Amino acid sequence: MELRTTMKNGKNHLIKIFLLLAGLAVITGISVLFFQTILNFNMKGNKLLHVVLKIRLPETLIAITAGACLGLAGALMQIILGNPLASPFTLGISAASAFGAALAICMELFFEITWLNPGVFAFVFSLVSILLLLILMKFSGVSQRNIILIGLAVNFFFNAANTFLQYFATPDAIYQITFWTAGSLTTAELKHSGILFSILVVSLLVSLLFSKDLGIIQQGERNAVMHGVNVSFERILFLLICSLLASSCVSIVGIIGFVGLVAPHISRLMGLESPKELVLSASLSGALLLVIADILSKTIIHPTILPISAVTSIFGIPLLLFLLIVNGKKQK
Repeated sequence: MELRTTMKNGKNHLIKIFLLLAGLAVITGISVLFFQTILNFNMKGNKLLHVVLKIRLPETLIAITAGACLGLAGALMQIILGNPLASPFTLGISAASAFGAALAICMELFFEITWLNPGVFAFVFSLVSILLLLILMKFSGVSQRNIILIGLAVNFFFNAANTFLQYFATPDAIYQITFWTAGSLTTAELKHSGILFSILVVSLLVSLLFSKDLGIIQQGERNAVMHGVNVSFERILFLLICSLLASSCVSIVGIIGFVGLVAPHISRLMGLESPKELVLSASLSGALLLVIADILSKTIIHPTILPISAVTSIFGIPLLLFLLIVNGKKQK
């Protein structure tokens, strides 16, 4: 009887994941065909192909891959830190990555060093933020559930450093830095989606490989140690993976808030709470959220395209509050 119930629940959860995948496929088709304007099939073949392959498809694919990366990063951080408010955005990883990219831009323009790569700097400074978090956690005595307070401190520090950098930067540098802080999908190319997709697949495979350990860690650190799980190693491993996921997104599309925070809560609302289900569904939820946000950014004040980060924040805050209230009621 118990085995039958488990199999039934597993089947139901699989159906929910497929529904998320189907919803993503539908919204992707709508995005490519109808936004920013309805696709004109009367155009010449070459022109139509150019519009689809060079403009619409790259934007939609980067929204899918970046959203999935952020959703996965948020789910992993919430599992490994045992904090439902953990995400690359709230823990300062995104802010640190943006500062790294901004520093590379300023140095490139000011010192005329052409080989500097904003993406590499973004990753390095995301690692710096993780290192800061781990050091402060160790020496401050703050519990994992209160790590969000340390994350906010790291966030404020790198935001202040970014502001300080912009104050002395050239107008050209300020213009480029604004891109990183506001977030944009419009400059994306198909190769960028390929890079993010590769990082996403590797991160998902590692997460699924360690899903059993993550499930034990979810039940408490002490319990995990008793079961022989190397909690310290896995925490560092997955924080590094989260750094890679977040910094790669920031280096390509800039800072995008609330996707990594909200996506795992949507999965939990659907009853997908085990690590294996959570990482898969949070990736799909993140992709779905960012594609919808991309559509909204193009339609709210048409023909102006709004910064994607502003849209995710405006709609993410009430959505997050709603999900927290609903999840709170379910737990009662």
